[in-house]
Amino acid sequence: MKKQIILFVAALIGCSVWLYPQLGMGTGRIQGTVYDEKGQALHGAKVKVQNVMYKNALAATSDKRGHWSLVGLSSGSYTVQVTLEGYENRTDQIEYREVTKREFFWDVKLSTKGTVPAAAPAAPEAKNGESEALAALLQADAQLYAEKQYAKAVEAYLELLENNPRIYPVYVNIANSYREMQDFEKAVASYQTYLDKVVADKGSLSAEPVTATVLLSMGEISLDQGNPEKAKGYFKLAVDNFPTSEILAYNIGEIFFKKGQMEQAIEYLKLATRLKDSWAPPYLRLGYAYLNRGQYDAALSSLKKFLELAPDDLQAPTIKNLLPDIEKLAKKNPG
Repeated sequence: MKKQIILFVAALIGCSVWLYPQLGMGTGRIQGTVYDEKGQALHGAKVKVQNVMYKNALAATSDKRGHWSLVGLSSGSYTVQVTLEGYENRTDQIEYREVTKREFFWDVKLSTKGTVPAAAPAAPEAKNGESEALAALLQADAQLYAEKQYAKAVEAYLELLENNPRIYPVYVNIANSYREMQDFEKAVASYQTYLDKVVADKGSLSAEPVTATVLLSMGEISLDQGNPEKAKGYFKLAVDNFPTSEILAYNIGEIFFKKGQMEQAIEYLKLATRLKDSWAPPYLRLGYAYLNRGQYDAALSSLKKFLELAPDDLQAPTIKNLLPDIEKLAKKNPG
């Protein structure tokens, strides 16, 4: 019987792999318009918005007005890739701030093939007077990152910072590049530089929502390096600065789940449900976490709550089919 239970839980873990890309998920929205050099709307452009840290992506197609929109972003760094037959591909890198709940607009100009690509548009929150030259440099550096030329991207970003120290958020891009190169010490140092500059500039980490994502990155790196206590410190600092963010709590729970640390995962996933008891994703992940620990009654409760909140979710049929087997396990293994 014990062997049967282990095999069953293993099967459930296999079914849950689909959730890993949800790390970094959120409720934020981004929208924009795709147009050509003459300002004419472009229909049928493929827009892909990908989280730099967690690699999950959202996709949309521009309509007849050139408009596109996506929902499901959390705070963090993203690449925006736009493609359309007959036009040069376009890749931008943006910093999205979900916690502020503000609408985020990102218009994209595509150049016909064979012409020189236009400079990247200034970020919506860029300071007045942001030069086209600086925007072009940022676009070029982001392109290096998108092409996975991380060492060159770091070099370019550092040179950009030397001449434009006020754009210190670029330290996040530098840290992300180092992380891709597996140079974790330099990645953490660059993330920390960014955090220090936020405090010096704005007075506290909570003044800049992206700091939550940065702290998650530092915590995950610490776990990978076998330093759980340091990781917990980063996660606690994130929660202390954003105590009402259910998305932050959920993402920390996801990180622990991915690392196989179910006790800590459950702690943060439960926090997410307390912060927003009408949000379905934490209950689904809680169900899997409880199953990993053999807590079948708790798993049933969480999964049923998920179905109650999200009956039309793509995973709902799978969960409904699993419930009878979990109920049998709960009866045979009470408590």
